[in-house]
Amino acid sequence: MPLHFECPRCGETEELVGRRGAGGIELHCERCGRTFPRDERVRCATCGGDDLVVRPQVLTQYSRGTQLSVVGWTDTHCCTVCDADALARSERANGPIPADYRPRAVTAQPTT
Repeated sequence: MPLHFECPRCGETEELVGRRGAGGIELHCERCGRTFPRDERVRCATCGGDDLVVRPQVLTQYSRGTQLSVVGWTDTHCCTVCDADALARSERANGPIPADYRPRAVTAQPTT
């Protein structure tokens, strides 16, 4: 699961089903029956914090042998606490997050 979602009523994190609705994607908790907007409880997968920012991240692939090419961009959630170093480098360079960086907000990683 790319980000940490939990039901605001019962705290369930596993038994959640997403459905596309008129106002965007809604999550339905199969444990307690609550339906809520997906973005209501987006949290960092590492620290559980909710102070996330969206930064562009390059998508790359090897197009010819060892030639690495940028093939697109994606918006990536980053935690202002756990991903602070990568965010600072990206903002200083006025550029995207590197393709090989895995934000801690998206992938739970042990803190060192």
